[in-house]
Amino acid sequence: MSAGPMQLVHRALAYGPWRDATSAVDLAAAPYALTNRHGYLLGHVDGVTRPIGDAHLPGRMGGWWVHPYRVADAPGIGVCDADGAPVPLTAVRVEEALALVCWRGRCGRLDFERSDALAPDTATWLSQVRLHNADARPWHGTIDLHCRITFEGAWFSGLQPGAPELQHHDGVAVVCDASAPRHGVALGADHPGTLAHGAGPELTLRCAITVPPGATMTLAFALAATTNGAAAAVAALRQALADPASVLAARTAEYAACRDSGLRVTAPAALARDVALARANLLHLGADYPDLGAYLLAGLPEYPQLFGCDTTYSVVGAVVGGAADVMRSALERLGDHAGRACGRVPHELTTNGRVFHGGNIQETPQFTIAVWDYLRWTGDLALARRLFPVCREGMCAMLAAWSDPSGYPHGDGMVERLGMGTRKLDSACYAVAGYAALAGLAAALGEPAADYRATAERMRAAFDRDWWLDDEACYGDSMQLDGRVTLAGHWTVVLPLQLGLATAEHAARALARIERDWLVPAGLVHTRMTDEQVWTLPTGLLALAAFRHGRAALGLRLLQAIAGTTRHGAPGMFKELIPEGLCFVQLWSAALYLQGVVEGMLGLSPAAHRGRIVVQPALPPQLAALAVRGVPIAAQTLDIDVSRESITISHVAGVQPLELETDAGSMLLAPGARVVLARTPHGQAG
Repeated sequence: MSAGPMQLVHRALAYGPWRDATSAVDLAAAPYALTNRHGYLLGHVDGVTRPIGDAHLPGRMGGWWVHPYRVADAPGIGVCDADGAPVPLTAVRVEEALALVCWRGRCGRLDFERSDALAPDTATWLSQVRLHNADARPWHGTIDLHCRITFEGAWFSGLQPGAPELQHHDGVAVVCDASAPRHGVALGADHPGTLAHGAGPELTLRCAITVPPGATMTLAFALAATTNGAAAAVAALRQALADPASVLAARTAEYAACRDSGLRVTAPAALARDVALARANLLHLGADYPDLGAYLLAGLPEYPQLFGCDTTYSVVGAVVGGAADVMRSALERLGDHAGRACGRVPHELTTNGRVFHGGNIQETPQFTIAVWDYLRWTGDLALARRLFPVCREGMCAMLAAWSDPSGYPHGDGMVERLGMGTRKLDSACYAVAGYAALAGLAAALGEPAADYRATAERMRAAFDRDWWLDDEACYGDSMQLDGRVTLAGHWTVVLPLQLGLATAEHAARALARIERDWLVPAGLVHTRMTDEQVWTLPTGLLALAAFRHGRAALGLRLLQAIAGTTRHGAPGMFKELIPEGLCFVQLWSAALYLQGVVEGMLGLSPAAHRGRIVVQPALPPQLAALAVRGVPIAAQTLDIDVSRESITISHVAGVQPLELETDAGSMLLAPGARVVLARTPHGQAG
């Protein structure tokens, strides 16, 4: 951030009423992220440019990405005295509000404050600096913007590095790509300055200022990127610098609206915080890139691509969390690619739409399940009708061609380790659930469903016999070519429980075995005895399984472990590993947390296309009550309060009635109506 050294003393979340300091020992180690739908900026809060990323573009996944290009390193702001010497920044406290990042501290004799954000609607970075002189003497010096502009194509985009060239358009400095002249970055300030070249594409914009005694000086810097020519970049730059405060206020308002409307918990307080942060993380990961359309980034820094499995695991959480339209677009794009690949759903699309990985075998049935989940929650028959032919071909042609006579697919699944059989437990589970989902879609659309339902029922009836290992009190995780089922100890053993394929007896035994041999205080290990990293994905799936099988206390504990990652490293971010590691913000972590609250604790199972919802709460014994507002069911909105004694359901928005099915029976909930139901002993199971 500065040309001189910085003394960091504090780094914390500052989102709504929540002020949580990070537990990190090294306050600058974890990157920060500023995002909007055009791209994102990853940097370090101490202003030092460090390598970011290990796997895709090693060391180069940080900086400012306006996909499919990396256009700059994270810009830095420096303060120099009248002699040009860097002024150290001391006692610096950093607050991350997701919408923006703020630095406050001392700069020699001055108090300083800096706020950075990306503009809401353009590919523009803005930094506003405020300096206050409490001294009796005037202060003379400069505020400098340091930036390194580079045009580098995204991972496997096929784009060649650009050639930055400094130009001037209408009195504004613009760095254009000489090999693609319509690509450019305009830079400037709302204060007169001079521009100096550094090494290569490095630039410094230096603004000389005087801060009188007792006065406050405010100035702003901006970078505006475009693929539409220099004039567009200049216009975006001037728009941001005309009223910097309004840009910061607009970003803050966008996140405040996410926090204060839609799905939210009002009690207990800990869940209120974590649900709000999970929804803010979804907003943070929202993208709308030219070659992909709207979707949710799988994770930063490594996974800004559009993924099949990451998207499908996140459908329910994204819909209830307020990102239904973005998820719809993502499913459409995955479906478009699958339609050109004989129904096979891709695993990974680069940020300019190229297919890097054509899809692991489990992703095809996962997609059908995701489309069914989307229909159940949104009632969007138009999307279901559009994607049904892709789902049908994927399940009945593509998946069938890769399956044995029992219907279990051969091929790579979620876990690939040496020694596994060709048929994986996760792929088998998703195949069974996929045929059931296909039957549901067909019935909803008035298509013949009997054959799909019969296939699902046949496979479900055989599944327990084929995959259960009685001596292990667990399901095997792969099947060899000779039909032997083996257990290597991977996390996928939770899936028969989560997807409802296990008998009651086997579910109870398997859950006990998993608790004994896979579960550690942080959550579910990846592989028993050999890989004890704890990932949010399997931990979240085990949480859903726990709620499903009457273990609400365990389910809540696992959800709390996932939410606990927001207090480690980058504050407020749901990480990929527990307590932190790999991506420092991860889509499925936040999405599965929200799904656990709504489908797990509230026990909601909607059929929005039929105007119907099952409500069977599983209130953990740790909680006296749970109050949830703004639950979306298609165009209807419910408020739900659960206590030990009762369930209160209020229809607060929408014009259609909903048919409720609870332990007390079925009833019609009219718009504006409220019903209070006594809970049964079954409903109180913890």
